Amino acid sequence: MRKSVHPIFHDPTGRRQRWLKCALIFAFFFLCAASVWVLQSLLERPALDETRLPGRMRTEPAAMSDEKIAQMPVRFEGQGEILAPRVVEEAGHAPACEFRRMGGGDPATDWRLVLTFDDGPDPVFTPQILDVLKQYHVPAVFFVVGKNAETHPALVRRMAQEGHEIGNHTFSHPDLAKLSAFQQDMELAATQRIIEVTTGRSTVLFRPPYGGNPDPREATEVVPLVRAASAGYLTVGEGIIPSDWELTMLKPGVQGTRVRQLRTPEDLVNRVIRARQQGHIVLLHDAGGNRSLTVAALPQMITELRAMGYTFVSLSELSGLPREAFMPPIAPLEANMVNGDRVIYFLGFPVQRLLGILFLIATFFGLCRVLFLLVLVLIQWPREKRRRFREGYAPRVTAIMAAYNEEKVIVRSVESLLRSNYRDLDIVVVNDGSTDATLELLYENFGSNARITILDQPNSGKMAAMNNALGEASGEIIMLADADTLFPPNAVHMLVRHFGDDRVGAVAAGVRIGNASDNILTRWQALEYSTCQNFDRRGFDLINCIPVIAGAAGAVRRSAIMALGGFSPDTLNEDMDMTWQLLRGGWRIVNDSEAVAYTEAPNTLRSFLRQRFRWAYGTFQCLWKHRDALGRYGALGRVALPIQWLHQVLLPLLSPFVDVLMFYSIFTGHGSKVALFALLMLATESVAAILAVITGGGNPRLLPWLPLQRLGYHPFMWYVVVKAFFAALAGTAVGWNKFARAGTAEMGGDGAVVQIPVPVEGPEMAVSG
Repeated sequence: MRKSVHPIFHDPTGRRQRWLKCALIFAFFFLCAASVWVLQSLLERPALDETRLPGRMRTEPAAMSDEKIAQMPVRFEGQGEILAPRVVEEAGHAPACEFRRMGGGDPATDWRLVLTFDDGPDPVFTPQILDVLKQYHVPAVFFVVGKNAETHPALVRRMAQEGHEIGNHTFSHPDLAKLSAFQQDMELAATQRIIEVTTGRSTVLFRPPYGGNPDPREATEVVPLVRAASAGYLTVGEGIIPSDWELTMLKPGVQGTRVRQLRTPEDLVNRVIRARQQGHIVLLHDAGGNRSLTVAALPQMITELRAMGYTFVSLSELSGLPREAFMPPIAPLEANMVNGDRVIYFLGFPVQRLLGILFLIATFFGLCRVLFLLVLVLIQWPREKRRRFREGYAPRVTAIMAAYNEEKVIVRSVESLLRSNYRDLDIVVVNDGSTDATLELLYENFGSNARITILDQPNSGKMAAMNNALGEASGEIIMLADADTLFPPNAVHMLVRHFGDDRVGAVAAGVRIGNASDNILTRWQALEYSTCQNFDRRGFDLINCIPVIAGAAGAVRRSAIMALGGFSPDTLNEDMDMTWQLLRGGWRIVNDSEAVAYTEAPNTLRSFLRQRFRWAYGTFQCLWKHRDALGRYGALGRVALPIQWLHQVLLPLLSPFVDVLMFYSIFTGHGSKVALFALLMLATESVAAILAVITGGGNPRLLPWLPLQRLGYHPFMWYVVVKAFFAALAGTAVGWNKFARAGTAEMGGDGAVVQIPVPVEGPEMAVSG
């Protein structure tokens, strides 16, 4: 594989960076303009045209607080189920809330009915209801919920085109008594804008969720109606309530008992007939649940009531008004706002739908990935116990280490290797131009040790230092070690024993956090290492596609790495790049969970973000470099790389938009669905985490942190991924970004019980798999 002159993505000319800046500036101003437009559209109440309404039914803003309105006496004027509330202040009298009513005469003599349908539109039941109404030439009023109208605009257009009237039933169907006046205004404004954009008309008709009592007297009923009137709406109540949402009913059984049975269309029709003299307006539903009963009863209801002498009319006809009185054309002052809304709506809605689909895809693939790894680990765990290792194989091992400003950790790391019980081990340490006392400490503590070679070079980067060390290494097996890693005495032996199998090119160690006790951030990283990184390596070992041999602790066959030309400077993740090149070369890569090593995790947020940015950028580089391997090279191209592309690139990049959609879903009444997905994902991850601790020996006391860790990690992860993505687009030169060591790591520092298996006396030869 040809190595690039410059690291992958780097553009030394700066041309890509200039183009990206221009694109980002344009996108920023476009999003700002769109956001301001949407906010202005919602915050400014739509101007409703009431000029065609009778003077007594025109609404007036209430200049009083909700608390004062709630305490007012209520009185009624006129007859009907259409209400126009107003606050009346007369000299010598306390203020009162007066409901002026209209819409039909005495139901005993005025045999006209208006069918109304709430909660739609629904893609299943609304078209069926519209078909029945069209067949029997019956007009109706549809009180639409904004979130449903936004999702199914074609059905709203069909309602208007077929002559039906449309009313506002809020955006998310909340209990308005529990909302502030501002929240109610937002609910009504959002739905009004959708109706205007979809039909080219506005509406002055309103019905509150959970009932439109034509005789409101309680404060929880009165206050929302007065608020709506202040925004220009008439409230449409309902006198005939057949309760079509009830799909079962109690009927007489044997020996005086009552049994619950499914309701029939005849039951629903009979309820309407029995209540026919209680009003003119019939409350039905076309959404919000299973409305098959309503659909089935509607033809019979129309036929029987017509046979009894009733006629079905529109709400405007019942009131003796033209249709434009209730659904006026958009006011001239609103035209520009609506045209802008239409652009935003038709651009934004497909994006919203796409994000909804991506949210489901992300959840689905997230669950699939965890379940897939669960299965792999459950199969691999007993297989590891059946591994057999042959005696007599004791290759020379060289541990190589690059060091830059590691004065706080370098001595302890080298000493941990010197305490190894593997006999034929030497160490090569390369000082990469450190500006602290790293080189002096190396010479002071190990200058006379024949097993240690100390090299010094001008600062050239980790890859150059590792390749320099590799050139000095004499061992058949190369031990990879970071300058902060602490190795138990048996770690080298545990790794080397696998190379007795000539198919094995590299072995991954179980890396743990040695400074978990520093703070909550290091505890979260300790939990991540044991439940994610080590768990993943163990599972992918089964199908030979381990994503990365960690540079902090691992081993590689010298002939295999030399055949690659050493460590490549193409990427920042030299260990990941090396792993994938070995897999492409046909080598077997195995994991050994018993070969434990302890590394120091960043204990400040700044250091953590710098480290994770480097990892994310390096992963992008590796994925781009090995893009031609997708679908090839066994499980690497068919399993590991697709998972990396999905979970390390696509989903994190979309995460901010999916988060916005998630909060939007909660706001629009889908919070329970979002919570269900989140709990399902958390439950699955918890099972995997428990299994990881049981099989990998992590610290079980860290498990209660799992929900908070997943939540707390989330914004940091998408931040570094997005930052890395734009750095790659811009071609920015990205350095090693090494964080300053604190020197707080300890053997067993993750809090788990340190179990160091005692190797069998004498060297062993392994047969892995």
